Amino acid sequence: MSIRESSLPIVVDGLRLAGIACVPEEPRGLVVLLHGIPSSAPPDPGDEGYPGLARLFASSGWAAAWADMRGVRGSQGFFSIEGWVRDARAMVDAARAIEGTSALPVALVGSSAGGAVAVEATKRGAPVDALALLAAPAAWVSFANDTGAAVTRITEEAGMPLSPEVLADPGPWASEFERIVTERAITSLRIPVLVVHGTADDVVPVDHARRIADKARNAELLILEGAPHQLRRHAAAVEATLEWLGKTLR
Repeated sequence: MSIRESSLPIVVDGLRLAGIACVPEEPRGLVVLLHGIPSSAPPDPGDEGYPGLARLFASSGWAAAWADMRGVRGSQGFFSIEGWVRDARAMVDAARAIEGTSALPVALVGSSAGGAVAVEATKRGAPVDALALLAAPAAWVSFANDTGAAVTRITEEAGMPLSPEVLADPGPWASEFERIVTERAITSLRIPVLVVHGTADDVVPVDHARRIADKARNAELLILEGAPHQLRRHAAAVEATLEWLGKTLR
């Protein structure tokens, strides 16, 4: 299968985001991938990260787009969860502007924090037809309740920069996590939702998946026995997502 790979030009709030698009011949649909908060653990040997995941989706017949959101790796700006929601909407718009994708059905596939961002962006009008949430949090306990620990986790553990204003007074920044709550936002959505979670997730407890699915109007819940937090690396989770997309976005 021939796959066309190109950079994905995205500018949001004056910030350039680094991303790619992978488009096969006659794609079945368009998938936009949203990452979570970066892990402090070193990558596995040979792990191609989200670019590799985009290529995997493309090899299965899906046009796939991905970008680092603000404050992450090759993208400009300071991290904020509100900023990530705006980034997600811009990513969808940029992906739909790729040649040959404008008429395709669109799915957002969000991992961990990216799942929460996907739900909120869709609630605010991102034009998508389905959502797949991988190890997504139902709510932000650590960020909303302990501001100091949240700042440390972002700047030291995840390696993302925060603005000088946030470092001086993180209160307003932390309050964004109280407004963007997956289990609350998802109640307003009518599109199909897949919720995938592993029982061995040591970052987001598996009960968060059940809470999200219970609040959604049209959700399918998949609990994978023994699966870890980073489901993009878990073959069964990726295969299940591809299968669900195939039957949902016909």
